[in-house]
This record gives sequence, C-alpha cells and structure tokens, in this order.
Amino acid sequence: MKQSAKNQFYIVCLLFIAAFSCKDKEPKPDCGCDGPTAKVITDVKASYYSKGAFLLRLTSDENVQYESSVLTCSISDTLKITPDIKNPDYIISGNLKKECSSPGFSSFYAPPKFEVTSIRRGL
Repeated sequence: MKQSAKNQFYIVCLLFIAAFSCKDKEPKPDCGCDGPTAKVITDVKASYYSKGAFLLRLTSDENVQYESSVLTCSISDTLKITPDIKNPDYIISGNLKKECSSPGFSSFYAPPKFEVTSIRRGL
C-alpha cells in the first residue's frame, strides 16, 4: 500500500511539472507585420504602385531626402494607382515594422512591412 501511494505521488508530481513547464508552441514573431515597430512615419508623401505597395518620400535624421518602398500589412483595393510615380498623390502615416532577415545570403529583396494608421489623397 505504501508503494502505491508513492507511485501516485510521483505521477502527480510529474503531471504537475509537465503542466507548468509547457512553453508556447508558436513563439510570437519578432519582425514583419506582427513584430515590433521600428519607426513611426507621420504625414509623408507617397505614391501607390498597387497590391499594397507604396513609395514613400522620407527624410533621414541628417535631413537627407530619400525614397523607400514598403508593403502594407493590409491591402486596400479602394486606392487608385498613382499615375506618375514621380508625383506622389497620397499623404500617409503609419508604423514601419522591423524587417525580417533571412539567414545567409539571399538575392531576394522584400520591402519592409508598413502598418497604415492614416492615408489620404493629397497634393
């Protein structure tokens, strides 16, 4: 009878340890649309390519202007493609997400993901 009680005690202990040592099977992503925000973008000029792709006109911390392509996290079919990509016709704000890097060398480039918080026709 003592042996049976010991075995039950060990089984209960093992079940208790197993229940509390389980880790999340799917870790949270640390990049892309579900990852953290790398930079907040506010009211910048943009041109819309199609299928969620924008060309943003940005200014660096050193006050240098440059362009960056981004893919929105949610695609809107209601936007009109910018007729002349050199003349931006949108004003956009949102969260530039942390880029996902592939291990090793890759010749494939994927633009960073962008979570739109506001967009309007302008200019």
